[in-house]
This record gives sequence, structure tokens and C-alpha cells, in this order.
Amino acid sequence: MLVLNTVDLQSARTGATRRAHHTNEYESDALIVRRGQPFTLRLGFRQPYDPEEHRVCLEFLLGPTPQVAKGTHVLVPVGAAGTQGWQAEEVDSTGTTLTVRITSAPTAPIGCYRLGVKTRSPAGEYAAPFDPRHQVYLLFNPWCSRDSVYLDNDSLLEEYVLNESGRIFYGTDAQIGERTWNYGQFDQGVLDACLYMLDRRGMPHAGRGDPINVSRVVSAMVNSLDDNGVLIGNWTGDYSRGTNPSAWVGSVDILRQYHRSQQPVPYGQCWVFAGVTTSVLRCLGIATRTVTNYNSAHDTDVSLTLDIYFDENMKPLEKLNADSVW
Repeated sequence: MLVLNTVDLQSARTGATRRAHHTNEYESDALIVRRGQPFTLRLGFRQPYDPEEHRVCLEFLLGPTPQVAKGTHVLVPVGAAGTQGWQAEEVDSTGTTLTVRITSAPTAPIGCYRLGVKTRSPAGEYAAPFDPRHQVYLLFNPWCSRDSVYLDNDSLLEEYVLNESGRIFYGTDAQIGERTWNYGQFDQGVLDACLYMLDRRGMPHAGRGDPINVSRVVSAMVNSLDDNGVLIGNWTGDYSRGTNPSAWVGSVDILRQYHRSQQPVPYGQCWVFAGVTTSVLRCLGIATRTVTNYNSAHDTDVSLTLDIYFDENMKPLEKLNADSVW
């Protein structure tokens, strides 16, 4: 049997793979790649590899119950078409070493995949035990024209995906304030916290290839009102049981605390929600910017109108007036 001995993910931050995939800024030694773009692995076996006699198949599994039909269990035979639009081809083989180039589908679900290796030879079949170190983080790819998040503008990609800081405006239209915000989308632990948000919401792994669905889940999960999301909103002025929203200077501490405690973080207001949302989407590979809108109408009954009620003396009926502008 052809027995697997080693797997070299070539995941070094300074390596060619991470640089080519624009993931070298992530503070992690894991393999972080973007969908629809090739990357290479080096497999080492206990005996010489013979392409005429040996067959190698790579497995990529996502989530607790991977299924081939749902695109969360991907089988990629080396040298043949794989499932769900993935491909793998031999780049080089020398002695016991086989170098393989893998290209994921540009529609593949994002997330942390477990890598498996199976072999077949005249002597029999072999399946390598799963190693927790052999994980592949797959992200959206705004540099790939076949990915629906594609953005054909290098300066916008630099600003809305790779830039780790920005300015956020707040206050009122009559008194505009601004602050620097550290998005920190590449900081240690942030990527895992972002994926945890999707898990916490119970988002099916099979649906994580759609950036619209992912964006909707992130938008909902940033607010603790939805499924124990990231931040607790507070406009009372009493922040004694948490952090004053004005004290936050970035998203990193918020996301790390949420992931570590698995509880909503007190407290946030509009610009904090916006900053965290931008961090999460940029981290996952979706080009995002923070926009401040003043004099925003807030409709509470889905009427798409701002309803204000008055009595016969033209005094506002406060009990009925739930809509507001701010």
C-alpha cells in the first residue's frame, strides 16, 4: 500500500502561496487560501510514488456532517476531475514525494476544511488518519473573476479588503465627529471568531458559498438581539456593567472577547456595530466599507413610512410614536 508519511501544506506566511492569495497578513501559520485560485501541497509517502501504479485522492471536509451532495465533502482525485468543480493535478514527483496543485471551485462554501488523503495501489487501499494540523481555511476571493465577490479595481481591493484601519464618522449632521477605527481583520484569532459567528447562528455550512447569505447572517449576528450576537446595544448612558461604546478603538478586542466568552459583549452603538461588521466581512474576503448616514428614518412596523401621531390639539401621542429619525 502507498502509505502517507507527511503533509507539507506550504502555509508559511512568507511563502509563495499565502502571498499569491493575499492572505500573508493573517497572523496565523495555518493554510489560508481563497477559492477559485490554485495552491500547492507536498505529500510524502513511505515508499516511492509511481504515477502509473498509484492513485491519490484528496478529501476536503467542512462542518460536523460533511456531504458530497451539499458540497461540504469534496473528493479530488489527482489527475482527474473532482466533485463540486474542484481539481487537483500533479506538479512533480520525485522519489517518495508528490507535489499537487489544487484549485477549489469559485462557488465553494467558505470555512475551515479538514484535509484527508486516500491512496490506491495494486497492494490495496489506504486512508490516512485525519490530523487536526492539516486544516485549510478557504475564503471568498475578490481577485477571482469567477467569484461573485470579484472586484476589478486594485485600489478598491487595497482599501476595502486589505486596509486594516479607517475613519468612521458619527454624531449628527449639525455636529459631525470622526474617529480612527482599527478593523484588525488579520489579527490573531479574528478569523476563527468570524467563523464562530456563523456557527453560533447555526448557518448551514452548505450555504456559506453565497456572499449575500453570509452578509445577512453577519449583519444580524453583530447585534446581540439576534441569536446572542456579538454586541449589546446601549444608549442609556449607564455603562457600568461593560465598556462605554466611545471607549472602543477597534474590532479586535470585541471579536476576541465574544469568541472567548461565547457571550455578547457590552456595549456598542451604531459606529461600533458598523466597524465590527466591516472587520468581519473583510476578514472573510468580501470588500466592505463603513458608511455613515445622518437623519436616518427608523421604521418599526415595516410600513416603510415614518409615522407620527398627534391628538386633536396637535400634541404628539408618545405611546404611539415608535418611529424616529437619528
